[in-house]
Amino acid sequence: MYIGEILAKNYFDVRSDDNIGFALDKMNELHTSQLPIVNERDLLGILTEDHLLSAHDETQALSSLTVSLRFVYLYEYQHIYNALQYMDAHRLEILPVLDKENAYMGVVTIIDLLSAINETLGNKDLGAIIVLELGKNDVSFSHIAHIFESENVHILNTALRDIPDTTKMEMTIKVDKQNISSVVASLWRFDYVVKATFNDGSQDSDIKERYDILMNYLNL
Repeated sequence: MYIGEILAKNYFDVRSDDNIGFALDKMNELHTSQLPIVNERDLLGILTEDHLLSAHDETQALSSLTVSLRFVYLYEYQHIYNALQYMDAHRLEILPVLDKENAYMGVVTIIDLLSAINETLGNKDLGAIIVLELGKNDVSFSHIAHIFESENVHILNTALRDIPDTTKMEMTIKVDKQNISSVVASLWRFDYVVKATFNDGSQDSDIKERYDILMNYLNL
């Protein structure tokens, strides 16, 4: 999904000739502490609430502020993952977005970005989550995918992260079903370590115990 697809519907920008009180009211209305200053379609930078609160006269124009504005932005054709990385790195509540001619288009808010990522990851769909612990040299997407396919369970998304101070990784897998007992059994059978499962309809958090019960049942 592109950044340009999730531009905020509200107008977050202010002009340099708007007064300080107007900008403070707009921040309060939009529940944000950051606003882009835009003249015509030229982005001048990001104004913060701290900039405004340091002023002594709210009737003065924003152009009277002697502050250094943060000049950060991305382009409409970049991916929403770029926006996530950028907003996290720069601690942004709003991210100004420009077109390919460097003209201001609007902003992405953190709320809209989270919703878009949730949709991109297929996380709006019902389904269980399985967390595996793997050695960094033991990650075989094709073999893991084959196990899921053999149990007629489809993978919606996966994510990997290093486990700090170890040689292991954690793989989080979202699937399209909640009944995943057969998949969990197959993973254990192939010596995969299933650390946790979520949204699988069970109140039992000890998945190893559930696996042992299943194996005992199958051996009857």
